[in-house]
Amino acid sequence: MIRSSRGPRGIVVGLLALMTGALLLWHDLLPNIGGSASLVETFLPWLGVFILVLGVAALVRLSVFGTLCVAAAAAVWGTLFLPTFLPGMHAGAPSLTVASENIHAQNSAAGSIAKDLADRAPDVIALQELDATARETVSAVLDPGYPHSAIVGTVGLWSKYPISDEQRLDLGLGWDRAVRVDLDTPGTPTRVYAVHIASVRPGAYQSRDTMLAQLAETVKADDSAKLIVVGDFNTASTDRKFQPLLSTLTEAPDNTLGFGFTWPAEFPVARLDHVLVRGLTNVTSDVLADNGSDHRGILVGVR
Repeated sequence: MIRSSRGPRGIVVGLLALMTGALLLWHDLLPNIGGSASLVETFLPWLGVFILVLGVAALVRLSVFGTLCVAAAAAVWGTLFLPTFLPGMHAGAPSLTVASENIHAQNSAAGSIAKDLADRAPDVIALQELDATARETVSAVLDPGYPHSAIVGTVGLWSKYPISDEQRLDLGLGWDRAVRVDLDTPGTPTRVYAVHIASVRPGAYQSRDTMLAQLAETVKADDSAKLIVVGDFNTASTDRKFQPLLSTLTEAPDNTLGFGFTWPAEFPVARLDHVLVRGLTNVTSDVLADNGSDHRGILVGVR
């Protein structure tokens, strides 16, 4: 008698689906050896593709068990990520717009990237990896329309509103890689932190984690009524190291369908660039088209 292979294969598909669902639910239990858990958490939304593949396999094998398990995993994924994946429901016009982009060090297109952002007429522009070569070119492009600026290390901030109380921040890195300013916005001032958090590489993640932790503590202790934190965080919102920031700040879903991934620019697979706010309402959030950097820029409106 010939045995059908549907049963065992259906079991394998079902078990893989259950394991995927468990990973989505309890990824915070993974040991962060060499930053491996952070890497997994950065790409958690992509498990939806794996669940879809498992669903096709379960249907092809006509496995009831496999299909039920895949459905359970899909339900977990949807609960976690659909609110972010679906277009944000925003109402009203923004009173303040902020653009941000990592322009990539030693990039000959730095001037054109700055012009592309300025042409969108945001109130504030934050740039990261602003090296000595690009600083003069970028300033020449932005200064006429943005007369107020603060540049610390490789982080630059240009504003249409006057800037005061500028403070350089190293966030535990040992050299300044962030700046805090107050913008003279209507009503009460708006405090803005422009940051470039350290990069992550295999086995080298401590500097990033230190900066994120100190940034979260600094923001938590800040009693400003209106506060914005903007820049390249080198981490996704699904990363456990990002969660302390989200306990006091909020981020708007993108205006279009999708996760608003920003890196790498040619085919984005993760969102490393963020605008987080407190005491303000997120109104719009857009990821901009590739304009010559290795990150895509973001444009966020708040009220």
